[in-house]
Amino acid sequence: MLRIYKVIILAVISIALNACSTYEVLDEGGKSMMNSKGVYTLTNLHPDPKRSRLYAVNYQQGGLIPLCTEVTLLAANKKLIKFTTSETGQKYVYYYHKSAGEPLMDHLTQYFGRKCNTEKVKGMSKVDQDGIAKGIPINGMTRDGVILAMGYPPRHKTPSLDVDTWIYWKSRFGTMKVIFKDGKVSQIIR
Repeated sequence: MLRIYKVIILAVISIALNACSTYEVLDEGGKSMMNSKGVYTLTNLHPDPKRSRLYAVNYQQGGLIPLCTEVTLLAANKKLIKFTTSETGQKYVYYYHKSAGEPLMDHLTQYFGRKCNTEKVKGMSKVDQDGIAKGIPINGMTRDGVILAMGYPPRHKTPSLDVDTWIYWKSRFGTMKVIFKDGKVSQIIR
């Protein structure tokens, strides 16, 4: 009987350690981005402003961490990443879930990286620039503009960026549709 308990305890400890194991978030060159300077948001991020949380399904919550904000990635495991914004020191937790439809590291490198292309934004239309600055879709924006303004639509709702309707979550209970015609936003259904 004692042997069975030992096996069960070892199994529980093994599972717990695996769940808590840390990850190194690597940049495109294979270097760690953990606890280092020069890491930026590659799109606007929309956290829950009261709880300082973000989710991999990209809920369009009330907060806004602007594109190209310098951040420090503090810790990561297979379920979350903790980071702070360099300017304010505000701490955030980014929760990852398998419904994101891609490996964690692939997912994170869409949102965090060493180079933020501010020149790309400067070369975009006024409508794109306004939407990016506000973190919202605006009629007339391009697909790239919407991605920079809102992040990527969750893959389980929008499996391809080539489709004309992108679906974003506003919360666990409601969605928003961004509809494109000829490559530009033609309608937003909230």
